[in-house]
Amino acid sequence: MELGLLVLVTLAGFGSGEEEEGSLDTYWSGTAPICMGGCKGKHKELKRSQCGNGSCCWLGYKSFCRVNCGRPEADFNSMVYGNDWWVGSVVRYGCRPGFLLVGDPASACQSDGHWTPKPTCLRICLRGRIEINERDIDGSCSSTCTDKAHLGAFLNHGCIKISNCVTKQWGWTRWFTRCDFCECDCYVPCCRRPRLFVCEGEGEGVYTETRRHMPAARGLQAAGGGAAR
Repeated sequence: MELGLLVLVTLAGFGSGEEEEGSLDTYWSGTAPICMGGCKGKHKELKRSQCGNGSCCWLGYKSFCRVNCGRPEADFNSMVYGNDWWVGSVVRYGCRPGFLLVGDPASACQSDGHWTPKPTCLRICLRGRIEINERDIDGSCSSTCTDKAHLGAFLNHGCIKISNCVTKQWGWTRWFTRCDFCECDCYVPCCRRPRLFVCEGEGEGVYTETRRHMPAARGLQAAGGGAAR
């Protein structure tokens, strides 16, 4: 009898889903009749049952294992929305006021247990007001400036963000132009090397405000306080 139980326990250990663990997103861990549940590696236990996938355990339990990526990373200047971290789930990122999101705001949990690349938050400073043709903001003419905006990782007329636009009145000459001229707020990266999106003294792709950078940011705002023409 003791020998028979030993054989069953040994078989349960060999059949606990080691092969499945490396190839499937989800699987049941534990083989009847002597079940030894539990998950390993990138898999976490979602639930447990005595019968699980059909055959019931005489002793022990089975674990339903599923890939879990764990808590997604977030920089100090970013926020993550979403509490589902299982494979296939998606979380969304946002930035704190004064920062511009660069990259895809969505990050998905993959079958290898890792999240797809997260975006970063770029510190931006107000350079001043600029006058710009509405076509140059988003490529279209809609005879209104209030809905115009540019947000992105590339510069538009030296601005990484263009917003808060109003129509610039040009008197009778306005009737001879197809597009309106707008007066808008122009924001630029506070980093000294905006093309690389790297702040001096910080890691690449990390945009964190420090005391050392704040005087430079204030200087940038002061230099661009007037409307750029």
